[in-house]
Amino acid sequence: MIKIIDPVMIEIFSLPIRWYGVIIVSGIIISLVILNYLLQGEDEFDFEFFLDYIIIALPLGIISARLYYVIFNLDYYLEEPLKILAINEGGLAIHGGLLMGIAVLFFLTRKRNKKFLKALDYLAPITAFAQAVGRWGNFMNQEAYGQIVNESYYNFFPEFIKNQMWIDGAYREAAFLYESVLNFLLFIILVFYLNSKQKKDGEIFSLYLIFYSIFRFFIEEQRTDSLLISGEIQVAKLVSVLMIIAGCLLLYYIRKRRDFKK
Repeated sequence: MIKIIDPVMIEIFSLPIRWYGVIIVSGIIISLVILNYLLQGEDEFDFEFFLDYIIIALPLGIISARLYYVIFNLDYYLEEPLKILAINEGGLAIHGGLLMGIAVLFFLTRKRNKKFLKALDYLAPITAFAQAVGRWGNFMNQEAYGQIVNESYYNFFPEFIKNQMWIDGAYREAAFLYESVLNFLLFIILVFYLNSKQKKDGEIFSLYLIFYSIFRFFIEEQRTDSLLISGEIQVAKLVSVLMIIAGCLLLYYIRKRRDFKK
């Protein structure tokens, strides 16, 4: 018998608390703890700056991520407008949240006379970590899955993953797990490079843009629940290409100008 994990973790006074929301919040909290550790010995930035940033960017980022998702599923949400508010059921597009987060950071660093790219370098590793954790929220909601696979595909997977990937009468490829693992590896690499004395401001963020987008591009190829343009073009693949180009151009610019400041 296939045992599917209920996406609702617990109900409190008839209010459902879903695994998705708990996992997302947990990922953010752990990421902040890691950030506090990374900031040890840092002169320009302190943890309070990033707390102020999170207070502003988090709600705006959630709204932006949701609107991004809704726009590319507009037909469904026009028929079910109240579902637009049901973010606890999933449907947050990371690219929408990233764009808003970068915009908020730009204005906050300018207002406080801080180095924008240096701030991005501190946020890049913990963003990768939060994404690695957040994909397990998709797992609980049975989202971010791939093509139909044979049961033998799951011979070397834990039983709970195999069971949860039974979707619409078939086993699905665990695309969420690919991205979770790769994001965690990217987090480790970026943390090590963050401590390098040879790096320049903005390089960590550039590497995040490049490698995350490469991962996402190829993983998106396996997914069957992607956001689409014109019914066939995967939005995430298109955005990933643009982010790779942006990351490469930024890295080239930083390396070319040794005195690059902001």
